[in-house]
Amino acid sequence: MATLSVVQRKLLARAQETYASHLEEASEYLAGRGIDLAAARSAGLGVVRDPLPGQERLVGRLAIPYMTGAGCINMNFRCIAPHKCKDVGHGKYQHWQGLSSNLYNVQALDSAGTAIAIAEGEIDALSSTLAGIPCVGIPGATKWEDHWNLVFEDFTRVYVWQEGDEAGKKFADRVVQEVNAIRVELPSGEDVNSIWAASGAEALRARIRR
Repeated sequence: MATLSVVQRKLLARAQETYASHLEEASEYLAGRGIDLAAARSAGLGVVRDPLPGQERLVGRLAIPYMTGAGCINMNFRCIAPHKCKDVGHGKYQHWQGLSSNLYNVQALDSAGTAIAIAEGEIDALSSTLAGIPCVGIPGATKWEDHWNLVFEDFTRVYVWQEGDEAGKKFADRVVQEVNAIRVELPSGEDVNSIWAASGAEALRARIRR
């Protein structure tokens, strides 16, 4: 993992503060995902408005910062427009150019105690954590980094949420192999957030073997 330069840290901090001030533009989208504005603000989420130079293409996207005790170290951008992204010729997610992948919601590693969960995607990790199941997120099913294995060595139990599709199974297979995680299968077509939004915390907790 490359060390951020002073300039990169300042740009990330500026972006996070600027985009967070426009969070209310995403209130309807977030409500549909079961995430209220208080939780979204706590996570540092925002909406790209008044973009930094070079980020004009990201206007209107949900800004998802990767926060640590030292501040924002990365940021992903999710399209929240009511369309299928493939139909309009762009990806659902865009990444901060020039940065490598990081674990999302690393604060959960300190608060989790002896058990931690791993999800594919930031919104799923946030949903799991809101449900009382501390969780970190991987920014995509194919984005696992070998050095992350060391992060989970001190946990007694590591759970991996397996989304209900083929990509979700492949992701869970990789995590099970890498960190000896306990697989938590979700129904076909479902992910952590869809269950959280539709059925609440107990529906997720019931799937975790304690």
